[in-house]
Amino acid sequence: MQHSKKRLFFFTAAAIATVSAAALTAAALIPSGSEAAMNSTKMQEFHTESDPFKVAVISDTQLPPTEKQMGEDDTFLQNLKKTLTVLKHHKVDMILFAGDIGDLGTRFAFQTYQDALDEVFGNGRPIIQTIMGNHDYWNKSVFTAINHQKAFTEILGQSPWTHYVVNGYHFIGASPDSGSMTRGYRRTAKWLDAELKKASADSEGKPIFVITHNQPKNTSYGSEDWGDETLDAVLSKYPNVIDFSGHVHYSLLDERSIWQGDYTVVNTQSLSYTELEEGKENGTIPPDAEKTPMGYLMEFSKDSIRLRRINFADGTTGQEEKEGMRWSFPLPYHNDGRYSFEARKAANSAPVMPEAGGMATVQNDRVYLLFPAASDDDFVHSYRVIIDGKDEQLFFSDFYNGLDTMSKQVTLELTDIKKPEEKHSFEIRAVDSWGAESKTCLQIETGAQ
Repeated sequence: MQHSKKRLFFFTAAAIATVSAAALTAAALIPSGSEAAMNSTKMQEFHTESDPFKVAVISDTQLPPTEKQMGEDDTFLQNLKKTLTVLKHHKVDMILFAGDIGDLGTRFAFQTYQDALDEVFGNGRPIIQTIMGNHDYWNKSVFTAINHQKAFTEILGQSPWTHYVVNGYHFIGASPDSGSMTRGYRRTAKWLDAELKKASADSEGKPIFVITHNQPKNTSYGSEDWGDETLDAVLSKYPNVIDFSGHVHYSLLDERSIWQGDYTVVNTQSLSYTELEEGKENGTIPPDAEKTPMGYLMEFSKDSIRLRRINFADGTTGQEEKEGMRWSFPLPYHNDGRYSFEARKAANSAPVMPEAGGMATVQNDRVYLLFPAASDDDFVHSYRVIIDGKDEQLFFSDFYNGLDTMSKQVTLELTDIKKPEEKHSFEIRAVDSWGAESKTCLQIETGAQ
């Protein structure tokens, strides 16, 4: 699995180098096609009888672009099927998919997505609202965005830009208009603003749900690295917007995955693999990153809307993560700022690091530190190791694959230790999602005395 997946990442990386420049050129050449599709959008109304009304939110399947590559590794397809099976078990009324159907935007990837929906739901499909992501505009050869939009529309049977009203709630599906990583909504923004004005006139005391692929820059977890610069100017006009966005793959278990400012943003993680921020020794794509596809189950009642974080890995009933820390929005709704970073960071407590029980070993010129896991009022996000009082190495914990399965005994592999067989000292501190660091540390020494 590891080698096959690595080839997929290198293939995508190679495509990015060619496509990123082409995306800007193509975006400049095709305004009329995208805008015509947006302007033809008609509001569609639906009604369900379920109580509670249930809406699933998922994203980023990044299915292989060809049948050959699917034959080499179908992990992401299996993750999608597991997810859909769990959602069928929960009898969801609606599925929101926040983009990046394929690792590249091929007809094969789009059709594979449709076939999975047909296989799991058959004629009993819920309402499905899917948007495109930046990967859905990419290809290894020269392309135009129009071709990708056309393939999406023909195979999925819907426009990349949609406005649904379900049980009185507005859901606006806003695809980017190009494969740009940072400015994908330059043309969509005007359309989105117009649709939000319509929704606002009909949403007193209710949130308006917007599905974008990219997060607005500097909002929820991951947007500081991967956010779009063209969304905030529109969304900041509408305080009752709740924006669900994919793209970053950052873990939804992190409390920073919901943000409130002038509006609300929620990061949807990914069904393919989890990615995290740079700067840690175990990498932005950490070990076993593809094992735990996750997403949301949103439940509407008369008094509130609650957001449950679901781990789909078992492929049957799913497992709710952080049940005691569900996010919820009281009805009638207004943006009260309860999920602002500032308020929650101020109420946060630092992790507690055990002060004994650690040891170190040297194998193949590498130092391994073994110690009991630290504790936290939420979870330990990472560990900071100070080597010989000067050098620093940072490591993610294994939180991203589910809090119930976090290791009680931590092993860290330190690299680039000069003369590891000689005497060295290691000071280990725990760090949580908000950057709070344990007041005490665990100290370990190794090597010649």
